[in-house]
Amino acid sequence: MWGRNITPQVVRPVKRLVQRQSAQIVAAMLLSVTLVANLTARAADAKESFVKNCASCHSKDGSAQTPAARKLGVKDLRLSKLTDAEIVLQIREGKLESQKDSKMPAFKDKLTCEEIEGLVTVLKGFREKTANPR
Repeated sequence: MWGRNITPQVVRPVKRLVQRQSAQIVAAMLLSVTLVANLTARAADAKESFVKNCASCHSKDGSAQTPAARKLGVKDLRLSKLTDAEIVLQIREGKLESQKDSKMPAFKDKLTCEEIEGLVTVLKGFREKTANPR
């Protein structure tokens, strides 16, 4: 039978192990909550950056349905096939229409690398909404 073989010498190490593991589980849960909160804040910052820096030409939904977009021939971001690296490069360096005329301004002096990376996520989100309309 179980009950007769369980002694304090057996119980104490098991109890300590359970307490240690419980503390580790709680710490992991707190870390997870902190990471999720941080990612959520970054996503909100990226969306805000898009609205502030990009929406005047690309529209808030990326569809390029603004007067400026129509005048400049801005492309619908929902249909973009650019890779992450190509998106980063275009945001950083802008896009030239000709040797002298800028079609899209460069943002390398206005946005940090982290902000530009956040914009990549926002832009790719427009594609997902088009691919999976609700």
